[in-house]
Amino acid sequence: MPQLTFTTKYRKNEGVCFSSEEIYTLYFYGVDVLSKDGSKLDSNTIKLNIKSAQSEVEKYLDIKLFPTFIEETKDYYRDDYYNGFPFVRTSLPVKRILSLVGRLNNVEQIIYPESWLSERKTSDGTYHRQFSIVPSGAAVEGNADVILTGITSHYGLRAFSQVANYWTTQYETGFDVGEIPEDLLQMIGMLSALPLLAIAGDLILGAGIASQSLSIDGLSQSISSTSSATNAGYGARMIEYRKSIDQTKKALKRYYKGVTFAAL
Repeated sequence: MPQLTFTTKYRKNEGVCFSSEEIYTLYFYGVDVLSKDGSKLDSNTIKLNIKSAQSEVEKYLDIKLFPTFIEETKDYYRDDYYNGFPFVRTSLPVKRILSLVGRLNNVEQIIYPESWLSERKTSDGTYHRQFSIVPSGAAVEGNADVILTGITSHYGLRAFSQVANYWTTQYETGFDVGEIPEDLLQMIGMLSALPLLAIAGDLILGAGIASQSLSIDGLSQSISSTSSATNAGYGARMIEYRKSIDQTKKALKRYYKGVTFAAL
């Protein structure tokens, strides 16, 4: 009976943006990562380094790589209500705003309809770390008493320039599956490859061995590598990766995080 065989790529949802095979292919070309007994570097070791690199990038840029639900509290600032509709700053880029509640301590003052909440993004799909409150006619679907009470209650807050932990907001941040930008993927891949290249360098001749020699009946043969007490076997590639990371990380921070400052 004739058979039809399909070959496809797939990826399990393991919380990593690279598979072990992709790291080998993209960042270890020409590098032998087999030990002397022929065993291959364990995939769990590679995944651990990938997750560590992802966490480092997320903390450095204040972003989330994968879709993440966020709930946080923010202060009320009176100045945000002058010369336009109010907006609420957030710690992470807002992909989709879900809810906004105003509280004094644990007492709810206002619950805004979702239709009033509007997030912003640039033409290239980068989301802002804030969202706006823009009233719309569709708000009548909500509880009119709560909305009216909430709006008038804000006039009582005008006497205060700031109210700590007034806003409780819920929103979604992160990139969709398969849509993480290439510049972030490149940085994560190089960061995860650095410690793995250090391990691979020890496998050239053995950990702590820089050269080997063999002599039999006046014939001698010697082999040496770039490995030493202060240099890894694949040190040249590691240096190039570090240079590339240093050159791009500042540009990535300006693009994804922007300039942060405070006026006192």
